[in-house]
Amino acid sequence: MCEHRFIAKCIFQGLTISQIAKRLNCSESTVSNRLNGLFKKYKAKNRFEFIISVFGQIIENQKIIQHKIELENLKLRKSIETLLKKTKA
Repeated sequence: MCEHRFIAKCIFQGLTISQIAKRLNCSESTVSNRLNGLFKKYKAKNRFEFIISVFGQIIENQKIIQHKIELENLKLRKSIETLLKKTKA
């Protein structure tokens, strides 16, 4: 999995398969196979679609996290309001 993340990072940086292979100290065919696996996983036909798909997932994950934070904040506010009402009574 680490290798896939490294390859993805290299793709985001615009490196070629040859450059990635040199950094990983492996063959270009190995990098190509890993890259094709990433394309399949993200349902991408090329590097551009891959990058768009990854960033789309990142944005979606951020929306989910933000929603969870908002829910937790709402719960916390309600708890504080309840405690304040009890202390005033």
